Amino acid sequence: MLHRGAHEPAGLPEVRHLHADPHFPETLAEAVGDHEFDLVVATYGRMRVTGEFFAGRTDQLICVGGVPVYRGFIEPQGSKPWGMKVNAREDSPMADTAEVPAKFAMQILNAERGVLERAANGAYRASYVRYPQIYGPRNIVPWEWAVLKRIQDGRPYMILPDDGLWVFFRSAARNAAAALMCIVDNPELADGESYNIADDDQFSMRQWAEVVADIAGGELEFIGIPSLLAPSAVNEFLAPASRPHMMVDASKIRTQLGYRDVISAYDALAETVAWLRENPPTPEAYPMYTGTFDYPLEDRLVAAYSRAVEAVQAEAPDTAPPLAHPMPHPKLPSLTGDERGR
Repeated sequence: MLHRGAHEPAGLPEVRHLHADPHFPETLAEAVGDHEFDLVVATYGRMRVTGEFFAGRTDQLICVGGVPVYRGFIEPQGSKPWGMKVNAREDSPMADTAEVPAKFAMQILNAERGVLERAANGAYRASYVRYPQIYGPRNIVPWEWAVLKRIQDGRPYMILPDDGLWVFFRSAARNAAAALMCIVDNPELADGESYNIADDDQFSMRQWAEVVADIAGGELEFIGIPSLLAPSAVNEFLAPASRPHMMVDASKIRTQLGYRDVISAYDALAETVAWLRENPPTPEAYPMYTGTFDYPLEDRLVAAYSRAVEAVQAEAPDTAPPLAHPMPHPKLPSLTGDERGR
């Protein structure tokens, strides 16, 4: 195990343990020396550096990247049609096909391509895993805290950007780890391949918030406000620079390697909520967490938005026309149109 040591949890397994910064070749070289390995699983650092450094030093390399490699995940306005392809497969349009490729997306994509190119040239057997949003105990962002804290604070409602209609695929940490182990067990089949990872069960943002609230045993009214007016609420649900929707086809690893989820999404959320109750996030533990829980601001925002809705309805009242089924439903036998002309 090699990591910086900035976060050293109790109960780590009894394995060789190195503290080194994986972002630079010189610090990796200092820690690793001339050792060679049967397997390297790289989950953080710079994969460009990792791929270069371990060429010829390991039999198998598994790298973890993410969905920013897809066109439109970052800076969706640069893609036509707007945003990321729905149910993107591993061979869907990549970031470099955007009109103006996003710099961060290209860094991730080029790192992935570099690793797989070295694999094709015999430097190692390599696979790349594209993670979606990860959740679970000790996750780097405590997403569920946005719901749980409001319940614990006795808040009656919670703002959901755009009515919580976004669909943003997730993977429980246990399932994400199981996917890596599935690749470890199938080095020949997985060599040179990239894999999407996502839970079998997925939720819209509204559904996810409702499930978390249900697990927590609380009730919240969910108030939808356009994301343009509620940027703080947006940041509680999405990684920086990402925009909904983010939906991937994760069938390849299931059909090719026989992967199966080891925990259901509901059970994984229950496990996460229980852990957060025992370990409430603090600024020291999560310095990059953006939840502000500025309840006075939320109250003003909801009140202002309610007044704006009333003003728009008064200025431009809109009544939807009556709807009817498009197929004919005659009340009497007829070979002509029914009473609605269908």
